[in-house]
Amino acid sequence: MVRLHPCPPVIYHKIKPLGLYLGKISMTITPHLLAGSAVAAAATDNLPIAFFLGFFLHFLLDALPHVDPGTFFEIENNQEMPWPTWIYIFAAIEFIAVCLIIIFLFSRRPDFGVIIAGGIGGIALDIIDNNPFLRFIHQWPFFRELHFLHHKIHYKLPARKWYWGLAPTLIVAGLSLWYLSKF
Repeated sequence: MVRLHPCPPVIYHKIKPLGLYLGKISMTITPHLLAGSAVAAAATDNLPIAFFLGFFLHFLLDALPHVDPGTFFEIENNQEMPWPTWIYIFAAIEFIAVCLIIIFLFSRRPDFGVIIAGGIGGIALDIIDNNPFLRFIHQWPFFRELHFLHHKIHYKLPARKWYWGLAPTLIVAGLSLWYLSKF
């Protein structure tokens, strides 16, 4: 049984478009990308280190209460269910918008490569773990453990308490954007 809040329960057993199955979705990509970029810009000039700082920061951010599309798409009994199309549309639009903002605001900075590497690192875990076209890698030992860790750390915010996650989401994105804009 799947609950789309605040809608009544809806059953998706017969709807499995393109085999897109739901894992838990994490904090929207904007805070992850911006925080990865800001921490990388503050900490290093090395592109691989910038990437891995963003990557590991992702786990820390997912441990915070936050609001995301998955907050309103609750699955009972941890069943694997298809994501609704609107989640993919939301993620694609958000990704394009935040990339354009980053390029527009920071492309002339000398550390633009570090900003991009940290940002990509910040969203890489979601790209690897929540990508419907890469689900098969969850069978491989390293990615199975990565998937387990990602979802074990993830803070599951009930839909009825979505407002508790709004402040951390906005604060992380806002502080990251402020820090990046400051220099």
